[in-house]
Amino acid sequence: MAVILLMASGSFVLGQNEKKLKNWHKEEVNHIITKSEAAEFRKLKKEEDRKFYTELFWAKRDPTPLTEKNEFKEEFYSRLAYVNKAFIYGYNRGSGTDMGKVWLYFGQPARVFRQDARAVIWIYPSQPWMDIPKDTISFVFTAVESNRVDRPEDRTRDIVTSVDRDGYVLNVQQTDSRSISAFYAYPKIIILHPDLNELPEYRKIISFSPESFEGKLIEQVKSAQKDIFQIPFEKKALFTKASNNSSYLTFLVKIDSGEDKKAVQKNVIFFGRIESDSYSYDFRTEKALMEENDYLISPVGLPVMPGSYRLFLGFSTQDGKTYSLKMDQIEVPDFWRQELALSSLLASSQVREEKFSSKKGEFDVFSLGRYSLQPNFGQEYTKSDSMNVFYHIYNVAVDTDQNCSLLIEFELQKGEKKYKLNPQRRTQKVDESAALFEGTQIPLAALPELGEYELIVRVTDEITKKTASRKLKFFVR
Repeated sequence: MAVILLMASGSFVLGQNEKKLKNWHKEEVNHIITKSEAAEFRKLKKEEDRKFYTELFWAKRDPTPLTEKNEFKEEFYSRLAYVNKAFIYGYNRGSGTDMGKVWLYFGQPARVFRQDARAVIWIYPSQPWMDIPKDTISFVFTAVESNRVDRPEDRTRDIVTSVDRDGYVLNVQQTDSRSISAFYAYPKIIILHPDLNELPEYRKIISFSPESFEGKLIEQVKSAQKDIFQIPFEKKALFTKASNNSSYLTFLVKIDSGEDKKAVQKNVIFFGRIESDSYSYDFRTEKALMEENDYLISPVGLPVMPGSYRLFLGFSTQDGKTYSLKMDQIEVPDFWRQELALSSLLASSQVREEKFSSKKGEFDVFSLGRYSLQPNFGQEYTKSDSMNVFYHIYNVAVDTDQNCSLLIEFELQKGEKKYKLNPQRRTQKVDESAALFEGTQIPLAALPELGEYELIVRVTDEITKKTASRKLKFFVR
């Protein structure tokens, strides 16, 4: 009998969960889900499809999609729990009230001003993420009883409804137009990754505590505004498109160990932090060093959301006795804006073909399809070398037959002198979301003189007439 009761209880819970999931779009996210999303959700019949849809829904609104923590989702449910307790007016409860909706969207007001006995004003700081960077926004609420009032949602339907309750309603006549516009725009503005169709693959989170070796060094450099250079090193930043609306940032690091080669072992620990006002990510990885002339080099990479960051990048020997750390600013480009763009140019005189990747599960910017490039920090060549250049083209337009039409031009500059190479044309069937992989080989023996050059690769989309370009400096000796 107990077993039967247990099974019945389990079935009841499953039924309740399934009902809750089925009504999720009406009872939990009804104020932030768009009409098209709600219609799409209603078409789903299977529980697993609904569950996937809800996870994708939140992923599209995640300000940090590279980490498993979804700050927006956590804040939303925290606000929802609050308004459902704090704002109860007659038959309208919580987020069904005007004050509840505004709190749900914008959180706790910075200031509350009581205009008179029947009017309250909520004032919020500037909202730069909603293109309101400088001015505050404010909402005026008017006390009502059983009166006919102009509700914000009714404003779009040109009707007035009767509110049978005591409480406050948003007064759209006295609230300024910028605030009303922000109120209506909120459900769409919060969709940060509209093109996301698959759930993100999250990285393991590393967070340096203030007491950790790395944390102490970062705080030391930050407070002193001075780099730590036990052993000199340099970096170059390379950018390619990654997943989850992010860009992949690869640092090619050159370490100058000087005459004391034993001071730096073949394997070192690279660590650091990238941070902005709204985003911070710590990273740590062990890498093997490669020799290039009298230096040691290694690529260090990680996916990053586009934007401007403060960068802390350093390395240490495994025993922690030798280390260096430097601070810098870095701008990570956005390859997801549906504008023609090029990745960083990768160049090397040494290229080999590989049937299988030797670095499964690890992204390597120098592994390009079946080609593998030898990293070249200094970009130094001899006249007998051929410089192999590779890059990706993103966001190309297509015609009605799904064909792209690109003109690729190459130009070499040396001081005031310019040399144009033979251009290339690409007309082929492509997927608009796919990246085009391109490359060219430049025999350096044809150059008229030695010295420093700059290569400019310029791509013109002949359908949209848009142009994108990248530059690369190199030296021929």
